[in-house]
Amino acid sequence: MISRPHPQHDSPARQPPTGVEPITGGIAFVLAALALLVIASYPVYAAAFGGALAVAVALVRVGGPALGRRLHGRMTELDVPGLGTVQIRVTAR
Repeated sequence: MISRPHPQHDSPARQPPTGVEPITGGIAFVLAALALLVIASYPVYAAAFGGALAVAVALVRVGGPALGRRLHGRMTELDVPGLGTVQIRVTAR
């Protein structure tokens, strides 16, 4: 009879689990699935919300720099009760 050495295996409890995803991925998946269900249930509201969001982003992208150019070098003073006077000046970076 041939005698072979017994292979030494760690017990499954000692090995780290494989294929375990972080909890953030699971939460993101659940939120994405919930968002898709809401979009499918209320398509008109979802389209209106998406359109309003696109308009708001466009206004910020166009209006932000224009407002910065208009207020460049201007100084404003605000009276804050209990704190005093605060001076705000807009300058370019």
